[in-house]
Amino acid sequence: MRKKSNYFKIGLFVISSLVVLVVFTVLLGVSSFFEKTLKIETYFDESVQGLDVGSPVKYRGVTIGSVKRISFVSDLYKLKQNKNYHHGKYVYVLMSIKGLFNSALDANIESALNEMISNGLRVKLTTKGLTGTSFLEMDYVDKESNKPLEISWKPESIYVPSTQSTFTKIGASVDEFIKKLESANLEELALHIDELVVTINQAIKEANVSNLTKSGSSFVDELRQTNKAFQKILSSPGMQNAPAQLSESLDNLSKSMKKLNGMLNDSNRDIHIAVENLRLVTEDLREVSSNAKKYPSLFFFGEPPSRTKR
Repeated sequence: MRKKSNYFKIGLFVISSLVVLVVFTVLLGVSSFFEKTLKIETYFDESVQGLDVGSPVKYRGVTIGSVKRISFVSDLYKLKQNKNYHHGKYVYVLMSIKGLFNSALDANIESALNEMISNGLRVKLTTKGLTGTSFLEMDYVDKESNKPLEISWKPESIYVPSTQSTFTKIGASVDEFIKKLESANLEELALHIDELVVTINQAIKEANVSNLTKSGSSFVDELRQTNKAFQKILSSPGMQNAPAQLSESLDNLSKSMKKLNGMLNDSNRDIHIAVENLRLVTEDLREVSSNAKKYPSLFFFGEPPSRTKR
């Protein structure tokens, strides 16, 4: 009887565990079923090597969803055989977005996305370093240099245009550079370089290099002699005491200037009179000097020489 009760308890525990597991699974499924998601599709005119179903979709580095399907446009949309058939080479990528536009899902999401696209929102294929795996990144770019791909069908889901990956842009730039290099006239360029080398050699030959060298050497010798003389002056004993003497002289000069300023302030009127008298004396001396030049005997005899009669 005791064994039967133990079996009953074990069976009840197992059944309860199974019920809890089933309820938990159902709740998870229901929550994911009612979770708001957004289906967005885009197209690439390049290789999507490294991108797989389940690869993350990021918006400025933040994961907002994942890739749900990768195919060709020609597998989903009917394209005309002769017109726009080249669009079939586009790669179709369907994304499931959960962490973006949640506040706008209840509103008109298409009009909101169209405004974001007009402001430069694009999808770009990005590679993770050296691992080779890729993911999709949504971000704003220059809308003028990143025009949307031309399409001739109506997308089934919300459409966000793509832009070229960084590696594709680098490859296109390299190809364009190689084409320009191939179209350049390298033979003519080499001929111009040869002519330039010949002209330079001829100019060197015609130049009087020997005389220039001699003149340069003579100039250098003169500079050396001047430098030695200058060093000799600086090393003389008198020059060793020159800074101290110069400093003392400047101090004395400063004191004298102060005294002179005091004298000028106290005797400004007397100095003006003395200067006026000095000017008069200078005029008298100039007149005496002029007479001495004309009549040198005036200094010895006191009177000018008499005129000779004819």
